[in-house]
Amino acid sequence: MNRNIIFGILLLFSICLLFAIVTDHRWEDWYITYRASKNLALGNGLVYNIGEYTMTYTSPIGTLFPAFIKYIFLNQSDDFTIWIYRIVCSIVLSSTSIILFKIIQKLQYPTFFYFITLFFFAFSFLIVDNSINGMESAFMVFFEILLIYLLISFPLTETWRYAICFSGIMFTRPDGFIYASILILGFVIFNVNNSTRFTRQNLFHIFKAIGFAFLLFSPWLIITDNYYGTPIPHTIIAKSKVYSFDYLIDTFINYCRNFNGSPNLFLPAYAVNFGGWGLFKPIAQILSFITLFYWLIPGTNKIARALSIASLLMVLYLNIVSGQGPSPWYLPSVITPTLIILTLIANDIYQAFFTNERFKIMKYASIASLIGICIFMFSNFYLGMRMIKYQQKIVELGNRKQIGLWLKANSKPKDRVFMECLGYIGFYSNLKTYDFPGMSSPEVVKTRKTLKTEKYSAVINYLKPEWLVLRAGEATEIKKEIPELMQKEYKLAKTFDVRNQISMAKLKYGEPFLQVDALFEVYQKVNP
Repeated sequence: MNRNIIFGILLLFSICLLFAIVTDHRWEDWYITYRASKNLALGNGLVYNIGEYTMTYTSPIGTLFPAFIKYIFLNQSDDFTIWIYRIVCSIVLSSTSIILFKIIQKLQYPTFFYFITLFFFAFSFLIVDNSINGMESAFMVFFEILLIYLLISFPLTETWRYAICFSGIMFTRPDGFIYASILILGFVIFNVNNSTRFTRQNLFHIFKAIGFAFLLFSPWLIITDNYYGTPIPHTIIAKSKVYSFDYLIDTFINYCRNFNGSPNLFLPAYAVNFGGWGLFKPIAQILSFITLFYWLIPGTNKIARALSIASLLMVLYLNIVSGQGPSPWYLPSVITPTLIILTLIANDIYQAFFTNERFKIMKYASIASLIGICIFMFSNFYLGMRMIKYQQKIVELGNRKQIGLWLKANSKPKDRVFMECLGYIGFYSNLKTYDFPGMSSPEVVKTRKTLKTEKYSAVINYLKPEWLVLRAGEATEIKKEIPELMQKEYKLAKTFDVRNQISMAKLKYGEPFLQVDALFEVYQKVNP
């Protein structure tokens, strides 16, 4: 194997492993999915609550792989399972270096650009974090890079190559075909090469590949339809909205009117939503504008323009259609093409200025810009890793896990608990959960539809669970909306507060994200 490829594999794997060792990060959703995976491994069925056939997960790969690991190592701890899964995901992500090298070779770029691309991926916070924190992102990144390579290297007549890649994306995430279709559309729009021209024959082969992909994916749809009564994950049902033409148009107009780029692509989790990242945010905004709108510059690299418009369409999909715009585990799907765009832009600059001695000033300016981007990504990665380390230690293990364990010790087996943050609390309490918006609970979804409400107070008042786990702000809002509910029917049982520990960590960047889940109040129903 080429030594440059070996270097790339070792670099990406080492960065993932280092990140996992330093942070031990497990995303909330890992424990939502893993509760079903563990039940399957233990022989209780692929369900969240034993005996309730509700699909509380989205990714087939992200659910079945941990179940398989747990089944093989049944006597090992849950921590052991996530570590094996982390290693698997790290191997998957590191193997993308093989495809990246082939892309650089196919484009006939100097090897230097391969190392630049490796650097971008190795220090993309959200890609690395979501490859080791229990999410399925490493698989998504792998199949996306593979699809980009296929589009650059093989005609659309190679139906089975595309079909297998398509189905791999769908097994990673059921809506993956949307991302794959958007990437193909970008290549077709910009007529990147003869094999991706918009012709009747190519259109036929595209739909043929998609058809075969759905055929490969269909066994999963049939199995889940028979097992759960529907092939649609309940997580999607719980988060779904009533889509109408007017709704989509209004949402599109409002989003465009307030559009400020997509800096979340180049920052740690929820950095834009909760703030605390100072100068990093405007730099990330600039990078997002460059990558999302590079397609508007005529005469530039067609592949870069194709990936650019594809990235923009993915951002629009996440923010307007799916509603998952800022969700960190969805963003690697968009980050992947944007990082390749940065490499292609670097090559455009190289071709324009580095081979022409008349542009010495621009040559040095472009070198400085590239070094600046690398410094930004490395600094952002380091500070994000430090933030997530304390988030895991103080908030996840020190607060939400403790809430779950306390509930388990102080509740009855058939008690029900309401909360928004389902992962740790649901897993460690092992209780019947009424989460909002109802990813594990058809009862909550039904209540929201029956009452036509999105208010916690109305759902709680209707279902009346034995326990409530609320952030302080959520409890205050409920008290305003239905005062007698919290005065007469529920009493404060315990407060979990880690605000002082967060302050003592002295995080200059990212502290607001930790403070969101620093204070919880647990309420118990009076005379349940």
